[in-house]
Amino acid sequence: MITAWAEEAQSYDPAIGWDLHSWEAISTVLYSPLYAFDGQSGGPAPNAAAAMPTVTERGTVYRIPLRRNVRFHNGRHVTAQDYIDSWTRLMDPELASWASSYLFGIEGAEDVYKKKAKNIRGLEAPDPHTLVIRLKEPDVLLTAVLCQPYTVALPGEEIRRLGSAFRRTPVGNGPMRIVSYDATAQRAVFKRFDDYFWRGTPLIDTLEFRWGIDYPLQSLQLLGGRVDVLGEGLVASQAARFNADADLRERFVKPVPIRGTQWISMNLKRKELRDRRVRQALNWAIDREQLMRLTFGLSDPWGCPFPKRLDQYRRTARPYTYDPDRARALLKQAGVGRLRLRFLHGSQDPWPLLAQVLQQQLAAVDVDITLDGMGQSAFDLATSKGEGDLYGSRLYIGLNSAYELASSNFTSTATYNYVGYKNARVDQLTAKARKASALEASNSLLAEVEEELVHDAAAIFVGNMNFLAARSPHLHNYQARGETGSYYDRMWLK
Repeated sequence: MITAWAEEAQSYDPAIGWDLHSWEAISTVLYSPLYAFDGQSGGPAPNAAAAMPTVTERGTVYRIPLRRNVRFHNGRHVTAQDYIDSWTRLMDPELASWASSYLFGIEGAEDVYKKKAKNIRGLEAPDPHTLVIRLKEPDVLLTAVLCQPYTVALPGEEIRRLGSAFRRTPVGNGPMRIVSYDATAQRAVFKRFDDYFWRGTPLIDTLEFRWGIDYPLQSLQLLGGRVDVLGEGLVASQAARFNADADLRERFVKPVPIRGTQWISMNLKRKELRDRRVRQALNWAIDREQLMRLTFGLSDPWGCPFPKRLDQYRRTARPYTYDPDRARALLKQAGVGRLRLRFLHGSQDPWPLLAQVLQQQLAAVDVDITLDGMGQSAFDLATSKGEGDLYGSRLYIGLNSAYELASSNFTSTATYNYVGYKNARVDQLTAKARKASALEASNSLLAEVEEELVHDAAAIFVGNMNFLAARSPHLHNYQARGETGSYYDRMWLK
């Protein structure tokens, strides 16, 4: 089986990789976390763990039984101590893992990260097949975090042996092991791991990742039978072609449910944008129906910050719609005449096209947009430095909760809050949502967060994201999930 990618993976080390190429390799190919999201939309289910955790002491102690037949690709059995060692490595500030903070809720984890301690006191291995986690306070999202690839067990002896080569040719515990990585030929080859604990899988012998293939060529190779899966799915420019042809759509395209939203960030360094009425006006001025048609099925119009599909979530916020008269009235109330804003965008579909249409829509309410296009890496750097007045943003939710979106983008200390947005009520409610006793209770608090974000117009909310997988008609039992990507352990070619 052959999968095409546009870019080389950042890293196959699960503590480092986060781009789509890396994420699929570490989520469904090389590693198997303790738990996995069940089916197309369900919550955590046992994977490398033998059962769901036993939770005691008011939600602060998790006791996890481990399967006894889980092996690393070097043949050694995985033990509870391997998880402790791997998570301690995740806290090493010299490793600079983006995922470290996800485990800060464990007693002593943050102390290791700050070099105040060498061991995480909240982790214990009473025997090789039992892992005990002690939290500082209840965390409704812990089992979802334990579905993530950065929490897998890694063989310490292989990390030491391979050194920097571990990021390209790691030793994991998943359905496939890596046998070669050729940066020059732009190919990585994976072979079936015969001692994988889910007996009888994977069904294929060999998987090959190829990269350096631009999107139009990916589509041609898929149609010509030279590749079997497009790793990043269809981008907007290619989705237009496939969706316009009923035969191509039927044979090659498979919609995959995901939880993600798109919005336009507003930089509060601009005095005018610090006025809530101006931010609300920009939300009412956007014709989302027109904008999202240009994504060719990759997004639906949506005027709320959180995705449409969330488990056990009862939405109370009312989405923004298109009302240019209301936008003009709000701008007049705010004393704003002709507003001039700079819109940054990278080369990633569909923002170059969306930016042009957005420029036309806002001109209708006397808001002039200057478009500043640049390469994607330059765009990422510019936005992280707080440049520009407006720019497009998006997030796939990986933890099955809107908490992830709120805490990473809209709280005062959020990692990706480059625009200086601050709202004390959002901060307080989001913090309480993480400590709730159950997902339903957490979601009730998050519904209040969403109401506040809508009322405060924390961003210009534009779309609910979709994922259009593209795969060969000769590929059978294709399954994927937004949080992980394609499930290579259960597919086959015929």
